[in-house]
Amino acid sequence: MAVEPQKNEPIRSNVVARDISTEMRESFLDYAMSVITERALPDVRDGLKPVHRRILYAMHEMGLTHAAKFRKSATVVGDVMGKYHPHGDASIYDAMVKMAQEFSLRYPLILGQGNFGSVDGDSAAAMRYCVTGDTLVPTDRGLVPIEAISKKHNEHVSARILSMRGRVNRASKWFDSGEHETISVKTNRGFALRGSYNHPVLAWSEDAATGEPRFEWKLLSNVEEGDVLVFDRTPNILWPKLFSLRQFVPTPKSRRVEVKQLPEFLSEDLAFIMGLLISEGTIKEKEIEFCNADPALIEEFQARWRVVFPDCRLHIFNRMPSSYGKKPFQTIEIHSQYVISFLRAIGLSPARSKDKTIPFSILQSPKSVLAAFLSAYFEGDGGISFSGRMTELSAVSMSPRLLDEIQIVLLRFGIASTRRRDTHRKTEKLYIRGLREYRLFEMEIGFVSVRKKEKLRNAIGRLHKEYSASDYIPYVSAYVRSLSLDVAWSTREFVQKHNFDRYENLERHGNAVLAAVAPPRRQEIFSLFSALSQNRYLFDTVTEVKRMGVARVYSLKVESTCHSFVGNGFINHNTEAKMSKIAGEMLRDIEKDTVEWRPNYDGTRKEPGYLPAAAPNLLLGGTLGIAVGMASNIPPHNLSELVDATTHLIDNPDSATEDLLQFVQGPDFPTGGLAFGTEDIQNAYTTGRGGVVCRGEAEIVESKQGNFQIIITSIPFRVNKAELIMKIADLVHEKKLEGVKGLRDESTRDTRIVVDLKSGAQPQTVLNFLYKHTEIETTFNYNMVSLLDGVPQTLSLKDILVAFVDHRRDIITRRTRFELSRAEDRAHILEGLKKALDHIDKVIKVIKASKDTPTAHVNLMKEFKFSDRQATAILEMRLQKLAGLERKQIEDELAEKKKLIAYLKDLLAHPKKIMALVKDELTDLKKNFGDERRTRIIQGGAKIMSPEDMIADKETVLVLTKGGYIKRTDPDEYRRQKRGGVGVIDMDTKDEDFVTTFLRASTHDSALFFTDRGKAYQIKMFELPEGKRATKGKSIMNYLSLGDTERVTSVLSISKGADLPAGKAGAMKGKSLFMVTRDGTAKKVSAESFEDVRRSGIIAIKLAKDDELLSAILVGKHDTITLVTERGQSIRFDEKDIREMGRGAAGVRAIKFKKGDRVVGAGVAKAGTDAAVLVVSQNGYGKRTHIKEYKVQKRGGSGIKTAQVTAKTGKIVSGAIVSTEEEIVTISKKGQVIKMDLSAIPKLGRQTQGVRIMKMREGDSIASAVCL
Repeated sequence: MAVEPQKNEPIRSNVVARDISTEMRESFLDYAMSVITERALPDVRDGLKPVHRRILYAMHEMGLTHAAKFRKSATVVGDVMGKYHPHGDASIYDAMVKMAQEFSLRYPLILGQGNFGSVDGDSAAAMRYCVTGDTLVPTDRGLVPIEAISKKHNEHVSARILSMRGRVNRASKWFDSGEHETISVKTNRGFALRGSYNHPVLAWSEDAATGEPRFEWKLLSNVEEGDVLVFDRTPNILWPKLFSLRQFVPTPKSRRVEVKQLPEFLSEDLAFIMGLLISEGTIKEKEIEFCNADPALIEEFQARWRVVFPDCRLHIFNRMPSSYGKKPFQTIEIHSQYVISFLRAIGLSPARSKDKTIPFSILQSPKSVLAAFLSAYFEGDGGISFSGRMTELSAVSMSPRLLDEIQIVLLRFGIASTRRRDTHRKTEKLYIRGLREYRLFEMEIGFVSVRKKEKLRNAIGRLHKEYSASDYIPYVSAYVRSLSLDVAWSTREFVQKHNFDRYENLERHGNAVLAAVAPPRRQEIFSLFSALSQNRYLFDTVTEVKRMGVARVYSLKVESTCHSFVGNGFINHNTEAKMSKIAGEMLRDIEKDTVEWRPNYDGTRKEPGYLPAAAPNLLLGGTLGIAVGMASNIPPHNLSELVDATTHLIDNPDSATEDLLQFVQGPDFPTGGLAFGTEDIQNAYTTGRGGVVCRGEAEIVESKQGNFQIIITSIPFRVNKAELIMKIADLVHEKKLEGVKGLRDESTRDTRIVVDLKSGAQPQTVLNFLYKHTEIETTFNYNMVSLLDGVPQTLSLKDILVAFVDHRRDIITRRTRFELSRAEDRAHILEGLKKALDHIDKVIKVIKASKDTPTAHVNLMKEFKFSDRQATAILEMRLQKLAGLERKQIEDELAEKKKLIAYLKDLLAHPKKIMALVKDELTDLKKNFGDERRTRIIQGGAKIMSPEDMIADKETVLVLTKGGYIKRTDPDEYRRQKRGGVGVIDMDTKDEDFVTTFLRASTHDSALFFTDRGKAYQIKMFELPEGKRATKGKSIMNYLSLGDTERVTSVLSISKGADLPAGKAGAMKGKSLFMVTRDGTAKKVSAESFEDVRRSGIIAIKLAKDDELLSAILVGKHDTITLVTERGQSIRFDEKDIREMGRGAAGVRAIKFKKGDRVVGAGVAKAGTDAAVLVVSQNGYGKRTHIKEYKVQKRGGSGIKTAQVTAKTGKIVSGAIVSTEEEIVTISKKGQVIKMDLSAIPKLGRQTQGVRIMKMREGDSIASAVCL
């Protein structure tokens, strides 16, 4: 609704009445489109957003090609912001960082030097150092405040500075970075640093998931209380020369001022005097005074004064005690105005006690001079105190800054000290503790007075330990102890009991600790120990982080690979950058009028609307952008594949996206990994939208010890590795993920995350859980939105490549026109020069006859019909062009230009030749930059693999004991022996436990367990614990839901598939399951009833009271069944004598026997097979009897004798139907095992006792015999 003016209100001519809803709608749309086109979405032609394009163009203008030297990131950012992108430095630097990250771009466009962040989500370092001016930097001129490093505040400097790891590097530039918001960080020892929010310092942290200690750069804005920062205390390096004093010699203000002899250099004697004056002196405008009660120190002052100022008199007064103390004291006064002016000029300025500082001349002096100053200061304001067992070397002052500077200076000697505020006395205190620090102080600084020397020696004598708190290295002991250690208890105990988290102990016990670490990790720990011992960093905890408001900050450019420098003891960092080689291809020919130009934001210069882009960068680098009401998400791709697809499209313009996908397999992420589903990929590229499942690469590895690990060697694109590890750790901690005993990040340049699994854990089950619940598996959602002709559009793969081909055709056409124009211009000039040389005498005559140059110009044009440009070139031609060779060069160049002009005109006249040139340049690009793809494309969709899919299908042996211990093992563990041998020791069973079941099966088979209570259970063979022959195995209660006294009596292997051998139940269809109890009851049930048994088990047979299920066997049609009893009876009957029943039936009578007898074995004989009945007796005897000796009779009879049972043989313990190809494993109750071919056991008649098959030790007997 229009706004109506009120009555008598004048209507201004520049005010337009507007409907507010219309104004809001139009303004919002204008704003939205500006965001879309100016910030959020890339242009399809060069694949860049404006900020990226402006960064590359600005670097191109600065000459920062791949062959140039690196330049400060801040310089680039400042240039971009000032000329093209006035939206703040943060957005420019963030974009620049992304362009340099190898894990963000498949082909980075910027080469970064320094810390540009990591796949763990670590922030990039600041674009430049930003610390306040009072920060002390160790240089070749001494400790210099950073604001004073450039004496004339010139950007270019040349100073040697101390960097990380005790290295000396050159600072080439100094920056006054202006005023910025600042943060102050203070540590437990009192070290402090103030700098801008984006200033990075070196920190020491532990990996959240693995506990592994590591160095990392942290911005001051990210530093928190409790963080551990790293301090340099490298001694004996980068000390300056003697400080010259010539420039500080004062000029007398009047003749009455008496000139004195002054020193030329700051000597140790002068430094000692200055140290005493700072500690116990009073410096006034016209007088300096020193007071002390120690006569020896007064004499020392006088002696050194005479050396330094030989003709300057001291005034000495004896004072009686008053408020100073109980002892008399002496005062030394200096009255010479000439000397006082000199001392003030070199840093001894008048100041109150709370404002004292170390004179600048002292800070810029060599080590010996600085030591003399410190010795004097501690003589005056310092001392050694004893309190019980504790000793302390300390100094007290009213000035916080003075002690801050002394603390930093002490670090240059390798001495760690601590600063505190004495709130009771309202003074500042600095103290040194520890044997190492005392020894360093005594050796490097020392005292002069005998009394304090003796107290220091006494303090050293009272300390017995070789370390102090300054040697402490956080996290190291806990991490090493968490690693897998060797089995030897003595070695493991040493590591658990001894400290190695201090430098001296690390050096003393390092080899013993390394010996205890498992070999795969030994080199890693050795490298960690070596780095720590070599650098001896000081670690200190942050106690205060405080916002300090705006302050002027300064920065340095350091010429090194680490780009670090030391300031106030802290280690600091920055970044530099230049364009990568492939980025040069984005800007190639930009100076040849190949692109459209537009005004920059303030109209002062032009910027390109797009870049020439020789590669399809929208697909090559991908993009991620969010605009108003729309977003773009395009993955990176492989250059070689894109070039092949583009050249195919040029040759076949009618190709569909499906045709192009023959070349472009899918995304090619810089982090590698897997992409699943060719159908999903095709849909995404055809429609411009769609999701593709991506996974990191992981493999399951088994160590020599039989332990399993999951090794993750790549992660999906844009996944934060540190957060991924944290997520896994949280799942383990919350007990949502079971089976994991260790997690660590072993990544260097490549990704390597190790997940250690517990014994018995199923690796594939754990991996499946990780796929489902962590970002090891993600979905990349395609949304291929880009600006096409300035309008946001969703594009298919073909649309993007068609737009790129059109773009390159336009670029080459414009370039050709430009080159043609230049060539024609040059040819025109050359033609004029040639004509002039052909008529050189006349030309010279015309020029000589002209009164001035303009007249000569006109006359040449008139006489020879030269053009304006030709006439100008002739007048500018040097006489050397008259030489024969020069004439020949002009003629040759003209011929070359005419040839070029013909080529360029022909090119413009034939569009197909332009397209051929597009192809040739793309082919060259592939040749120079093409590489192998990193991401593997999986044709099928991502699926959760079953554990069975990951386990080799191999033969194994199930072993079950009477006590319920189960395992699976390699069949070769049981070597064959001759009958009658003693055998080998099998598993380490408990007393009175023995093996009852051996079952040969495949790891992919299901094991069907039948118990004495008539129930059936099922489990996969690979789920059972694997063990060696001598290992006990694990309780079956861990795998089956058995009752308290329930035990397994029979086990069958069930296989999948149709073509399986008899006895394996792919043959379950059409087969029956025969069951027999101890009391001789039998039952037959359809085998298909047991194909899918629930975990809690099902009823297999209904048992009578006190009866139990003995055996379950698979039977087929026309088979015969044989039962064997303990007292030597047996019966053979046809399987059809017992009809099939339901699972809940009780069964029928199969055999009658006398009281006290029971069934001990059952077997099935296939029709027409050469089978035999095997019986094994209690005392180690056995035999085979041919099945033909057993007549087939009806079930329920008492049967016939199968063996002669005597006291010598003992009772029958096992009976079975066997063939000659089988093997027998016989187990005694004491764990003896013998394995042999059945052919070694002779065939004997039914009435015989058999032969000895196993020699029994005294008190031992056969527990079971199992055929394999």
